[in-house]
Amino acid sequence: MATFEQRESGWWQAKIRRKGHPVQSKTFPSKRDAEDWASIIESEMARGVFVSRVEAERMTISDAIKRYRREILPSKRGKGPDDYRLASLDDHFGRYSLAAVTPAMIAEFRDTRLKELSAQSVVHELNMLSRVYKAAVIDWGIAMPAGIPTALVRKPKVDNERDRRFMDGEEVWLNKAIDQARVKYLRPLFVLAVETAGRQSELLSLSWRDIDLKKWTANLRGIEGRETTTGPKIRSVPLSPAAVQVLEGLLGQKPADSRRRKKVVSLPRTGPVFTCTASALKQAWGHCVTRARRLYAKERTKELKAAGKSAAVIEKFLVADPMLINLTFHDLRHEATSRLAEQFQIHELMKITGHRSTKMLARYYHPRAEDMAKRMRRSS
Repeated sequence: MATFEQRESGWWQAKIRRKGHPVQSKTFPSKRDAEDWASIIESEMARGVFVSRVEAERMTISDAIKRYRREILPSKRGKGPDDYRLASLDDHFGRYSLAAVTPAMIAEFRDTRLKELSAQSVVHELNMLSRVYKAAVIDWGIAMPAGIPTALVRKPKVDNERDRRFMDGEEVWLNKAIDQARVKYLRPLFVLAVETAGRQSELLSLSWRDIDLKKWTANLRGIEGRETTTGPKIRSVPLSPAAVQVLEGLLGQKPADSRRRKKVVSLPRTGPVFTCTASALKQAWGHCVTRARRLYAKERTKELKAAGKSAAVIEKFLVADPMLINLTFHDLRHEATSRLAEQFQIHELMKITGHRSTKMLARYYHPRAEDMAKRMRRSS
């Protein structure tokens, strides 16, 4: 039965006592609001569908994010990016309780963020909010009678499939730019990425204990030695002669002949192969691509001037030229997968790249029509 009492502040407190249920109480600015709330709660209790909203109304999003950071985030891959997303969610929703956030509020947040970020970044933030709610429900036992609000919000469509591979001559200019780079880790990371199809995080997590130069293999792990992006903790990949030579070079050893190896280079028992961070690699790669583009543009300008082209024509040509434009480090995985596909069967290729389905593998395999035409001529 519900009782109503007006407090000194003028607000009305509704209190419900019903056998088999804990006492429920809530304060409202008007008696009418208190009566409406009590009517809903008593109806749910009578129908056996009542779920207490107390914890969901008591815990704010900010409190939930703090607890998520403390208890769950340390065990996750990619803690850095997730922490940034949590900060963004805290700024926008932090003062609201878990129960107060509605799908309409989240949809408004989505639309605002789409004006500032890419669709993929917004999806990551929405997924992060959903994970916080799921942690509250599953791990902390906080009931959400209306369900997790993110489930009723449409996520923006993401079209991030890429088919970027090296254009003719791009690898040459990249190598020239790498030769001029100040950092020494860029060359071996570039070679290993192209030769193994390893992800950036997997290559940066590579440890000497995971390398076997006698068998020409390496075990790739995820960030900080955890599971890889596709799940398994370790993925063994074969090493090409170029990959073996670059690893021997990192040890300060003169690379042995890849066809007539008389001895195996001794490896340190422990320690990372690379000590640079993901942000440092991103910056170094960006400078490298920019430098390669500048070297290429300088050479093409000379050629066009020698051909009698005017400055205006040369500028127009270079603006339209896609050489070394929009080339990311992750595109090296596309290049490597397409090259490895010429040597291995599809089931072997999936073991190397770590893809669990041919559909995902197809996003990284981009054969050139001219290359397939050459194979057709050879087979004929």
